[in-house]
Amino acid sequence: MRNIVSTFCLSALLAAPLSAAFTLTTVSPRIFSPNAGNNLVNRAWFHYTNPDSCEVTIRIFALNGSLVRRNLDYEAGIMYWNGKDQNGAMVKGGIYIYQIEAADKVLTGTVVVAK
Repeated sequence: MRNIVSTFCLSALLAAPLSAAFTLTTVSPRIFSPNAGNNLVNRAWFHYTNPDSCEVTIRIFALNGSLVRRNLDYEAGIMYWNGKDQNGAMVKGGIYIYQIEAADKVLTGTVVVAK
């Protein structure tokens, strides 16, 4: 009986559809240096899956809550923040809060701009 239950549970798990919702995969690097020459370390890259192609909005806030940047840039289908504010000026070094809105999800986290 135990093998039947185990087999049934495994079959149900394997037959379950993969999540079709927006998922933030990773933000990397968490500490980046906008003045570096390498695109892998001079931007914070926001990797995600978006199977429903819902609208994705990423906002960057200073620790005091003021909006620094909205509507980040894309490269190769990945959004990134290059350390610049909404006016194109380089921000000061420090901790910044990101907020990602997609479908019915709101995700937050932090990145650090190193100078």
